[in-house]
Amino acid sequence: MAKPTLQKLLAECFVPDFVEINMHSVLRFLLLAALTDILPNSAQADEISLAAQRQQFLLAEQAIDRNRDTEYFALAAALKNYPLYPYLHYQWLKNHLDADSEIQQFLIDNAASRYASALRQKWLLQLGKKQHWPLLLKHYHGSDDPDLQCYAGLARFETGQTLEALDQARALWLSGKSQPEHCDALFTAYQASPYFNHEMIRQRFQAALNRDNLSLAGYLTRFLTGAELELANTWLKLHRHPETLISDQHWRQYTEQAGELFAHAIDRWLESDVEQAMTAWDKEKSQLTIVSATLAYIEKRIAVTLALKHDKRAYARLSRLDNSDESAREWRVRAALNAQNWQDVAAAIAGLSDEEKSREKWQYWQARGLAEAGQPVSANALFQQLAKNRSFYGFLAAGRLRQTIALEDHPLIVSAQDLDYLQTHPDFRVVSELIAIDRKLEAKRQWWYAIGKLDSRLLPAAAKLAQQWHAPAWAISTIAKANHWDDVNLRFPLEYVQQIQANASAQQLDPALILGLIRQESAFDETADSPAGAKGLMQVMPKTGQQIAADMRDRWDSDNNLFKPELNLKYGAFYYKKLLQQFNGHVALATAAYNAGANKVKRWLPENQTLPADIWIETIPYKETRGYVASVLMYSLIYQQRLQRDSLKIDDLLREVMPG
Repeated sequence: MAKPTLQKLLAECFVPDFVEINMHSVLRFLLLAALTDILPNSAQADEISLAAQRQQFLLAEQAIDRNRDTEYFALAAALKNYPLYPYLHYQWLKNHLDADSEIQQFLIDNAASRYASALRQKWLLQLGKKQHWPLLLKHYHGSDDPDLQCYAGLARFETGQTLEALDQARALWLSGKSQPEHCDALFTAYQASPYFNHEMIRQRFQAALNRDNLSLAGYLTRFLTGAELELANTWLKLHRHPETLISDQHWRQYTEQAGELFAHAIDRWLESDVEQAMTAWDKEKSQLTIVSATLAYIEKRIAVTLALKHDKRAYARLSRLDNSDESAREWRVRAALNAQNWQDVAAAIAGLSDEEKSREKWQYWQARGLAEAGQPVSANALFQQLAKNRSFYGFLAAGRLRQTIALEDHPLIVSAQDLDYLQTHPDFRVVSELIAIDRKLEAKRQWWYAIGKLDSRLLPAAAKLAQQWHAPAWAISTIAKANHWDDVNLRFPLEYVQQIQANASAQQLDPALILGLIRQESAFDETADSPAGAKGLMQVMPKTGQQIAADMRDRWDSDNNLFKPELNLKYGAFYYKKLLQQFNGHVALATAAYNAGANKVKRWLPENQTLPADIWIETIPYKETRGYVASVLMYSLIYQQRLQRDSLKIDDLLREVMPG
């Protein structure tokens, strides 16, 4: 008699799509699997066994979701050797955080699993809520979570570890952050101790102001009276309305703090009115007692703010600063570039450190300066050297020389033995199973947990494994962690290329530009979700996606639409095309707008001069956007070669930037 197939067996035992579970079907499945002996020792049988375990895992998850503990334990009993069993049982335990004994056993049995630390965190918070102090301290190993830090401090105080508790309370108190409500009891104990005085209130108030935490700073004033309260209110007024520094001279009566109050107000005022703040600073600074570090800080703030605004006075102010500050040195070069004063550019580059001068960026600008100064031989020698590099400045140099960009592709070679080792490693088997059941986000988290524990020697093999698993974002980041940069196919994959080409064609865009954007935005991670809320391959903001859906008459179900590659690519291409039209087809400007927003880019346009695009990019006020534009343009040129196209030219990407 022929053995039944696994698919037939499952069909007999369960209804479609796992809509319902009952104990009869569970036990019938387990019994038939054993009696029919469908799992012999062979590679094919192993696959069948895994398929059965995956099916049972999904059923066990449903039992957890429906609070059917008896069914869950019946199903889980046969899964203890399945790679995802710790993940499964973690899901049950996080719903049963009062099961102290079971949780402690899980932490012992699965100490090497990612789920041990995740469960410990949730359990410790539960112990804190229940005030189970000895058990909490037994398992607390430090945490960045302020809730848990507060509970640990309370636990120490309540168990007689007074000094340790007060040390923890002091650190939380002086952080300048608003702390969780259950920190109040710890702070009450701290305030009642001999280690607390009014100076602690002043220090916390100042820390809150420095973090712009006005709600906390305002709250702290209730602990002050008399002259201390008046001084605190003066601080708050100058913080909120720094322009009143001139019209209301009340702050001068605080002789000891006047210099500090004045500098704080100027620092705030520079954000809204550079001209007035700078004038007030230059007029008053010598008449007040201001510590040298604060003087230097404000002078730099003024100089860099002028440079960010492309003000012609920036170079002179930057030149007055102490040359030991790296960012000030670099902004002096940028200020000279913005003025297109090549003599000042040469002087500013000469003021860089030897290490800075060796960087591609400043070598490129040195070569540009030599070319502008009428020294083409010296300039071209530098350009020739730079053009050998696969980098933004290398590609700029190649463009200057009318040369093809250099890709320098050297594929990684890893041993089959290393790949086999990783594929059978418990941590990576978990990743493989999470992929198999389509848990993309959980698989990504597990991948980085596994990589964090991996011997660095095996990182190249891990990157190749990620490539084989069609996880390009993991491959890109893993190979970067290994400091290997020359496997072009691995670092610049062509995932989703057919969908990308179709959407590029629909919007009359070059597909290399879309690939360059994706490579920079998400590195081909369709689950990417930024802190700001941007989602998916092209990191589209939900509000933007919803508007595009309306424009295109698409149905909008939820923000999670943007995790679908087909929709994300469609909306991202549409939005980029819209930006290109807004900026008259200028690729660098549209790319900057994709990152920072169109309104900011409009403010960054030169007022009354035309700027070469390379200078405009180098002097973008936001460091993130400077790097972003450079990377997208570089990646687009690389992808053009990967697609075997020649439609994109460096000159097309770097048209001059006209005044706004």
